[in-house]
Amino acid sequence: MDLSIILVTFNSSSFIRECLRSILEQAKGIDHEMIVVDNASGDETCRIIEREFLQIILVKNDVNLGFAAANNLALRRARGEFILLINPDTHWHGGEMGKALQFLRDHPETGGLGARLILEDGSWQKSHGNFPTLFRELKEALYLPRFFPGSKWLKGMFIYREKREPIVVDWVSCTFFLGRRDVMAEAGFLDERYFMYYEDIDLSKKIRERRKNLYYYPGIEVVHFQKSPQIYDKGGSPYLYFHKHFGLPFAKILRWVLVFKFLLRVVIFSMLTFLTRREVFREKRNLNGRSLKFHLFDAGRVFKEL
Repeated sequence: MDLSIILVTFNSSSFIRECLRSILEQAKGIDHEMIVVDNASGDETCRIIEREFLQIILVKNDVNLGFAAANNLALRRARGEFILLINPDTHWHGGEMGKALQFLRDHPETGGLGARLILEDGSWQKSHGNFPTLFRELKEALYLPRFFPGSKWLKGMFIYREKREPIVVDWVSCTFFLGRRDVMAEAGFLDERYFMYYEDIDLSKKIRERRKNLYYYPGIEVVHFQKSPQIYDKGGSPYLYFHKHFGLPFAKILRWVLVFKFLLRVVIFSMLTFLTRREVFREKRNLNGRSLKFHLFDAGRVFKEL
């Protein structure tokens, strides 16, 4: 079998129908299977799949296992040479699945690739970049990579200058990740300690440690219906990543970098809210305020769990 397509759903009924249709259209002519793992949805997600997509393997969890653990359930039973991990709140917008698979076949040194993601408003979503370090996190906090996207000295976690040709990157988002099953299996699939966020950066690091390249591949374009304010982290995943790859002292230093980052954003968006009265800035201020509160008061609990 050429391809296993894997989605993890949780209350995804408003997106899942069009998402699956767009993917299945691309999979025509490719020997494939599609596995959906549902994390205890309380809406119509499972009923839509069972009623309208009889060819799909549906795994229903009794509880929400999180993104990483649910994907691993499907990865362990997947039979394809290649694996596509894709979010249910997406819609295939352009490019051909077959060409992306051929790209991987033509580049055997490559472990996987990520697509060009665009948000609902048509703007480009940053979905690939450089592995996190304390210095890169600090640069992100100061907006330096955004202001100077071409500087090799001021590179942050994300790549802010869009490329039109495939490029090798450190990590790609699992919103869309097309990879080789054998490489992913050798890497141990996704680390299930991540409930959500950073599991894709962690997987990318394990793949790169096995001397396999990862590509940003703009030949595939996918609409991601995630609202922009939701991209801000509100949990402990970065601490797990830094503890795992750099040690606990670095994770504890990261805490204060993140406190500074979100405090600065609260100040900036508060000023913008006052000056413009725009709701989008108010939402970003509130969202960053919640993140600031977490890193100030709840990070200690995360360290105890580590």
